[in-house]
Amino acid sequence: QKDLNLSSLLKLLPEQEQLNSLSEMKDEYEELAESEQFGVVISSVKRLKPRLSSILFKLQFDEQVNNIKPDLVAVKAACEELQKSESFAKLLEITLLLGNFMNAGSRNAKAFGFSISYMCKLRDTKSADQKQTLLHFLVEMCQEQYPEVMNFSEELTHVEKASKVSAETLQKNLDQMGKQIKDLEKDIETFPPPQSDRDKFVEKMTISFTSSREQFVKLKLMHENMEKQYEDLGKYFVFDPKKMSPEEFFGDLNNFRNMFQVRTQPAVA
Repeated sequence: QKDLNLSSLLKLLPEQEQLNSLSEMKDEYEELAESEQFGVVISSVKRLKPRLSSILFKLQFDEQVNNIKPDLVAVKAACEELQKSESFAKLLEITLLLGNFMNAGSRNAKAFGFSISYMCKLRDTKSADQKQTLLHFLVEMCQEQYPEVMNFSEELTHVEKASKVSAETLQKNLDQMGKQIKDLEKDIETFPPPQSDRDKFVEKMTISFTSSREQFVKLKLMHENMEKQYEDLGKYFVFDPKKMSPEEFFGDLNNFRNMFQVRTQPAVA
């Protein structure tokens, strides 16, 4: 609530010229309307707008961290889960063998691999009588011959969360946070001496800045580690991480995961 009130105040704050004019009316304070009295009071505060902007940043910083950090953790964890999952690796092997068997004699035969997006297309390939899809056949084959792969989704618990993470938005938010910290540092360095012993702005903001900068450095490091982990995943699954974003990759994987799970459910009579 505090940050909303402060944000509204910043938007409605008069320009400095208007504040200067209001400060000249302090001798007429008792005769002014309540809104003008408020203007006279705040006009006496030096560099009011930078103060309010800095305080607003302090109030919103923890929320920004809490919005970014879980996304970083989700993508990194999903990358690790995929590379460690033996059941999913086995499922990919079975899918490749099935695809090569079906494509025997064609130019697509003897493939060494396939894109994750291909997994979602298994539902589109149907039998001659149109009663069964390739995905359905794969699930039935795994249930009968390879039961160890049926619970692969339990090893990929962070995939759904990672599929909703926008790498572009993450970078934009981190860049914005970095700029805000630089602006706060500049404001602290150039701020005039305190107007009174009660003016603790620079003292409080210096403490806040130090803490915020430390948290930001940790977030940046987490982001770099996440990007490195995703690059490693690209090498592992042989795709270009610069051409396929985490949102796209994990989105395709999560769609397949959901379709596979639906096919494992018993039919309702």
